[in-house]
Amino acid sequence: MSKTDKVKSKQEEEMKHLEILIIDDNEQITKMLTTFLELKEHKCTVANDGKDGLALVKENRYDVVLLDLAMPEFDGYSVIKDLEENDMLKNHKIIVFTASTITQEELDDLVKRGVTSYILKPIDIDVLLAKLVDTANL
Repeated sequence: MSKTDKVKSKQEEEMKHLEILIIDDNEQITKMLTTFLELKEHKCTVANDGKDGLALVKENRYDVVLLDLAMPEFDGYSVIKDLEENDMLKNHKIIVFTASTITQEELDDLVKRGVTSYILKPIDIDVLLAKLVDTANL
């Protein structure tokens, strides 16, 4: 096995079997993401509501949490605020993703507060996968 093959093999090994929590109220998006990510051998848990997602974050351990900011009633900002108030935000690798209008300053503020990363919708699914893997391996 060449050195290049070993590097590729190690990268493929690192990419396998991430435990991902997807919190998004749009069921079409969560189904599409789950289908794609499970084809890549990752395990997905879905919450289509911010409160359910928050409960899952508090009860379980995930390699990465993909959190939509714009949801009705209990949005991604509320999830972040609750985790922050309970000193739990920095214990989780959270990638926020949103289609809503958000400034770079607001995104930078979320990262300063403890969010790991962000990605804006519409997303390139391969870019998202790379970000998930990179975030999980931090």
